[in-house]
Amino acid sequence: MVGPAGSVCKRVLDVLGAVLVLVFFLPVGVLMIAAIRCSRSGPVFTCEQTVGLGGAIFGRWRLHRPADGETVFDRALWQAGLADLPSAVNVIDGDMSLIGPRPQSPSQYVSLSQGLPDYARRLEARPGMIWPRAGEGEPSWSAELDYVARWSVFEDLKVAGLYAVQGLFREEQGVD
Repeated sequence: MVGPAGSVCKRVLDVLGAVLVLVFFLPVGVLMIAAIRCSRSGPVFTCEQTVGLGGAIFGRWRLHRPADGETVFDRALWQAGLADLPSAVNVIDGDMSLIGPRPQSPSQYVSLSQGLPDYARRLEARPGMIWPRAGEGEPSWSAELDYVARWSVFEDLKVAGLYAVQGLFREEQGVD
């Protein structure tokens, strides 16, 4: 059985999906960048250190979320999950997948992996823009480990479908 990191089918679907995401959201992206520029100063994008496949560290692209002076517009982008749209570039580069375990910083990974059995198995898959959730829709490390262990194209479609049904707006989309 081929895992998510070794599947040619998953890779093709990831690249096609990421290109479609970028093309589909291009008009929205241009408007978001213009609105960010008009509403605050500072960077529009940030490149965050993220633990990827096999523990490799890469720079994940996101919209910059200011620590101080966050606007209502910034919060709306974050809650809608739109702050992660630039990560589609990481999917095309092969550092991420459309669907996979939650992206984590190196410090988050070290902190969470201590004391949790089999937590390192999540490194067998590329981190995703959308990640598996528990039955109640909350992020769950056990759901992520189950995803890695039972991965299939059908599992990806199931995770994507649940994400679409649950809606884009949640209390908190981003992984800080």
